[in-house]
Amino acid sequence: MKKMLFGAVAALFFLPSSLMAQDNENKDLEAHVEASIVSHYMWRGIDMAGVSLQPELSVSWKGLSLTASGSAGFDKEDLQEIDLNLGYQNWGFNVGVTDYWQTGIDAEDRFFYYNDKKTPHQLEANIGYSCKYGSLQAYTMFWGEDYKANGDRAYSTFIELSVPFRAGGLDWDLRAGVTPMESAGVQYTIVPEGAVEGFGIIKKEYLYGGKFTCNMASIRATKTLEYKNIKIPVFAEFHANPELKTARFLAGVSVVVF
Repeated sequence: MKKMLFGAVAALFFLPSSLMAQDNENKDLEAHVEASIVSHYMWRGIDMAGVSLQPELSVSWKGLSLTASGSAGFDKEDLQEIDLNLGYQNWGFNVGVTDYWQTGIDAEDRFFYYNDKKTPHQLEANIGYSCKYGSLQAYTMFWGEDYKANGDRAYSTFIELSVPFRAGGLDWDLRAGVTPMESAGVQYTIVPEGAVEGFGIIKKEYLYGGKFTCNMASIRATKTLEYKNIKIPVFAEFHANPELKTARFLAGVSVVVF
C-alpha cells in the first residue's frame, strides 16, 4: 500500500511535466489551474471550515486525469487539506481513486505517514455516470482513517445525484446526497455537571450517518465571466444537512486558467 501511494504521488508530480513537454504535438492534452475563495467550506453536508482558499491543478489526456486540490482555512484552527485524485472518464462513465489528507486527524499532521490504523490519509474509490441531464456518483472509503465506533472498518459510502439546469441567465446545480449504511464514527461519554459517580450519557458522532439517511441537499447558482483563456465563476449556494438539521448559505469566486 505504501508503494502504491508513493507511486501515485510521484505520477502526479512528474507525469504532468512530461506531458506538457509534448503539448505542441499532443492535442489531446488539457490542463487547468484554478484558485477559489469560499466564505464557508462545506463538503457532503459536513461543516469543514470557515473562509478558505482552495487551489486546484489538473491535467487530463484521452480521458485519464491527474488532479491535486486542497483547502486552507483563514482561521488557524481550521483544517488544512490536500487531495490527490487519479481518474478515467469515457462515454459518460467515470472511475477514480482519491487520497484525502487533513491536519488534525492523527500522526502529528505528517503527510508521508501511512500506518493503516493511525494514518491521517483516507483512500476512496468512486464510480459514476454523467450526461447533460445530470450525474450519479458513488464514493466508498476503503483504506486509512475510516472506522466505526466499535473499531470495525466502516467503508463509509456516499451517493450523490446532481441535476444541472439554466434559468434567469445563471447556471444552477441541484444536489442531494445519501449514505446507505453506518459510516465512520466515534463514541464518547458526557458526564453532566453534578451527576453521581459512574453516570454518563453515551454519544455517537458519524462522518455521514448511523444508518440510511439523507445528509446533504444543496442548490448552487453560478455566473461565469470569461476573457480569452480565463474563466471567473462567481457562485452562491444553500447547503443543508437534513440528518443534522443544519444549513449554511455560502458564496465564492474562482479564477480558472486553461
